[in-house]
Amino acid sequence: MRWIESPDGFCRFCFVARKKNGNAVYRNKCRRVLRPLFFSQVPEIKKPVWAMVFVNDDSKEMTPERLRESALKLFRKMEWRSDVGEA
Repeated sequence: MRWIESPDGFCRFCFVARKKNGNAVYRNKCRRVLRPLFFSQVPEIKKPVWAMVFVNDDSKEMTPERLRESALKLFRKMEWRSDVGEA
């Protein structure tokens, strides 16, 4: 994931899944899983960002659960959320 501070004060996200990772169905599925996860975090973000999120795993390795876990790790790393996954 790469990001910059937002020059216009709004959060924007771009999800990149390359053709070599899988077919169009897989790439769109990745975007459908990631989009709500990231947009639900917008209220938690202290400084708005423009972020580009890369999906690097192939369709054979990636599952929706693994994609969610990776996103949650990113949220913790960026300190957007610390209570995710705790019960």
